[in-house]
Amino acid sequence: MATDEALRDYLRQQVEAAVLGGYLDETKVFAFVEERVEDELGTSDETEDFLAYARRLLEEQRAEEARWTEPTTNDAIDRAFEKLNRQGIIALQNAGYTLSEGWEDVAAAASESYEPVRGATFFHGQDVERGVLDMGLMLAFGAFEDDPKLHDEASLAIAREVRETLSRHGVQTEWNGSVKTRIEIPPFPWRKRRHTALPREGADGADTGSRCERVLRRVVQEKGLTREAAVSALEAFICDEVRKHYGEGRRLEARYNPEEGLVEVYQALTVVEQLGDAVEAVNQRTLSQMGELRGEVDPGDELVFQIFYREEDAWLARAQDAKYGEILNLRTFGRGMEPWTARALRDGILGHLPAKER
Repeated sequence: MATDEALRDYLRQQVEAAVLGGYLDETKVFAFVEERVEDELGTSDETEDFLAYARRLLEEQRAEEARWTEPTTNDAIDRAFEKLNRQGIIALQNAGYTLSEGWEDVAAAASESYEPVRGATFFHGQDVERGVLDMGLMLAFGAFEDDPKLHDEASLAIAREVRETLSRHGVQTEWNGSVKTRIEIPPFPWRKRRHTALPREGADGADTGSRCERVLRRVVQEKGLTREAAVSALEAFICDEVRKHYGEGRRLEARYNPEEGLVEVYQALTVVEQLGDAVEAVNQRTLSQMGELRGEVDPGDELVFQIFYREEDAWLARAQDAKYGEILNLRTFGRGMEPWTARALRDGILGHLPAKER
């Protein structure tokens, strides 16, 4: 049995992991400390001492974090996991406390996902504790493949994609290639942000935004435009390009997503009792043309579908084609558009400005 002092050392490590881990806000840190102390010591007599220790660590951590002006490895993991989630791989941090609890969190996330998902990767609470102690991270992975004959190969493909995505974000990994072993991120200084956000521009002033965002900023500066005017012109340009690629006459709407740094494109269809002329019919569908949506819609309803035109969204294009391709009368998988150069985006924005602003 552990001595009282050994138990207190363990509790101090637990407090350090809760604070340095970065996944709990201060209120939750204090609640965690109170619960663990009382559970382990069987009394609340020493709770205030451990809370005081947590407060001191939090203040020290806040001061330390203010000095993180450069991207940290944890920042890179955040961005890589955001990318994986957009690619149809559920990527969770601090998922549960054990491996089995982590998979439970993955299952819950998959059941709530609006978009189709192909697999998952995550690290759990015990992994965080080791990571805080400069022991690196272990990532679990797996595919959502029901066929046992295909499951292992699909899981290996998920692992490779996870490693490639992390590598593109500057995070190196080690793995022996087996579906039975986890991916390892070697030890690194643990710097998970709680109070600050990584600025979009680096400390040296270099612009680190997406290509669309960089072009927008430059056009606004060069031409003295409002950002709203530049964004509207960018959206109009992308709409025209997508329409040329997938068919003239489609009623499209574009929305610039500044967080993702990309333009999302949507097509609107109106449900009608009878199709109009050839021009109108491009954006109309009768009830008999609604496929699996028949019975859920009525004449007069307007339906909006996203058009996945980027090669990076090929997996979403495939899912869209399978579910709504016949309704849209459009197949986009394998027909993605080449990305525009910065020059093409700039020319496109300028060409779609009102004449008085060019």
